[in-house]
Amino acid sequence: MDVDGVSILARGIAVRGPEGVVFANLDLEVSAGALAVVAGPGGSGRTSLLLALSGRLPLITGYLDVSGHVLPAQARVVRQLIRPARLRPGYELEDRHRVREAVLERRLISGASDRDIDAALSLVGLAPDRSALVGELHPADQLLLAVALAVASSPAGILVDDVEVGLPLPSRARVWAALHEVTRTGTTVLASASDAPSGDVEVIHLPAREQDWPTDVFDLLEEDAP
Repeated sequence: MDVDGVSILARGIAVRGPEGVVFANLDLEVSAGALAVVAGPGGSGRTSLLLALSGRLPLITGYLDVSGHVLPAQARVVRQLIRPARLRPGYELEDRHRVREAVLERRLISGASDRDIDAALSLVGLAPDRSALVGELHPADQLLLAVALAVASSPAGILVDDVEVGLPLPSRARVWAALHEVTRTGTTVLASASDAPSGDVEVIHLPAREQDWPTDVFDLLEEDAP
């Protein structure tokens, strides 16, 4: 698996949600093939920033370039380059599906082959029981399954929201290590967490906001996302 990851350059970007401005005047750079972590407390706009950087949430101002594609004009192209593994709420594996059903669904949507999916599962260190319900898997395995299914089609970038939620410290270390392995293929990983891990990580800090986004935030997304 050899991927040309996306690079991102943003200057003075801002996003508005139902409760007002989520973040404003934000500058950032993400290198191709990096593990970039949007770090901040809950409600600081982490998910909103992931959506904006991947062309799924429009800016109200600022300049945003993703590997030479300037948003919003080329948002559709960017959405094809950067695929969601998990975005919360709204884009997660179905707990009631069996692993084999989740795999089949992703094959049909992305065109990934069984060989691609097996390689992606191996990359993140996962060998799930295909007959198990997704909701029965350990939370770390659920997240890594979602990551593997996103990676299988070799996108230039993936989105992984709320990495540490529901995970004890040893499991967090395992997931971060797996995400580092994904970047070794060249894929850019855009993740969010309360705190970024140590090591080779590009960190984007977001300050706390007074109000959280309501759960209907996904009503604001571009229609053809993901």
